[in-house]
Amino acid sequence: MKNRKLSLLVLSLMLCQSLLLQAGNVFAQEAEIPDNLLEDPPTLQSQEAKIDTGTTASGDQTENQSAEAIATADGTKMLQGGVTYCVPKGTPLKLKLALVPTMGMRLADRDLDGKLHPAQEGQKITAKTTEDIFIENNRVIPEGTILYGRVSKVHGQRRVGRDTFYEIAFKTLELPDGRKFAFTAEADNFKPSTLKTKAKGFGIIAAHAAGGAVLGAIFAYQICGMSSTISMHGYNIAGGAAAGALLATGFAIMRKGPKATLEPGDDLNLRIDTDLLMPMTVEPKPKKAPPAIAGLKIDIENVKSVKDGVEGKLMKMDVAIDNQTAKRFYSIDLFLEDSNGNRDSLSSGGGFDSEISFTVEPNSYNKKRLYFTMEWPKLKHRLVWIDHKTRQPIHTMNWF
Repeated sequence: MKNRKLSLLVLSLMLCQSLLLQAGNVFAQEAEIPDNLLEDPPTLQSQEAKIDTGTTASGDQTENQSAEAIATADGTKMLQGGVTYCVPKGTPLKLKLALVPTMGMRLADRDLDGKLHPAQEGQKITAKTTEDIFIENNRVIPEGTILYGRVSKVHGQRRVGRDTFYEIAFKTLELPDGRKFAFTAEADNFKPSTLKTKAKGFGIIAAHAAGGAVLGAIFAYQICGMSSTISMHGYNIAGGAAAGALLATGFAIMRKGPKATLEPGDDLNLRIDTDLLMPMTVEPKPKKAPPAIAGLKIDIENVKSVKDGVEGKLMKMDVAIDNQTAKRFYSIDLFLEDSNGNRDSLSSGGGFDSEISFTVEPNSYNKKRLYFTMEWPKLKHRLVWIDHKTRQPIHTMNWF
């Protein structure tokens, strides 16, 4: 009996020793773990704090399911989400042509009559949005967004002198902050008929009919003479007038309009043909104010676009220049700049009432009538005065 108790005691001591050895091994292993792995892991709430989220409103605002990997300071990577907005199908975008194919010279871009060459399929163009697109009070497509595309189809000339039109296929969209996205849409410059255009068409037909009637009556009188006209009680004149009016009316109806051309500033019609997911707009950096010289003030009293006689346009303006500085300014440094960055100098096409070469003396007040040649009259313009030596802008006015 005593031997059995002694055996049980020895077994118990051996078991305790084994347990103590295992516990010692565990503590030894924990002692080898680096300190940076013993820190508490970040909580789910702290991770969510790094992700941009937004509230969902009627399906117009959704969380971006695709996450973007970005590098942190210690070289590791984390996932950062974003917010996208749905621009619904059928949303119209107001666009204007910005850049078109050009040879770099006005004479090379036009025919002998001064008219632009017709548009050709495959020509690359650039257009810009002219207003902001908002979804649930969130600006998704800002004004100035650039769309890149090419002419996909040119429609034939239309009758009654109506303008032809073309279609443009866009493939890329660039936001003002520089981000680019694939964008597939079709646009055109087709102008639907309105009461004004219909009245103009009827007016053209009526004018041709009236002119044809007069010419027909004169022609009939010249053939028949006075005696025959009296004997026929003037029916010959009435018949000649009717025939002339009929021929002139037919000519007016069959007369085709000019071929479609690409000109910066032309309006484009675009409607998104599918739901478009766009990311949240990043506010661009504020633009610097146009440089201006303290003491130099230019007031535009009157501005008007006039024809130059060769299918072109001139910008006519009456300005008042108040120079209360000690600096002298020269007219050869004054330019009319369009929104594409093209600069046009003073023109002599305005006649004897315009001035081309003049000097604005220090502490003087002058009134001038100026004419500028406009390469693209449909674009916005502004006056720019550049330094005579450095050729850098020193006085820039706002767009008009």
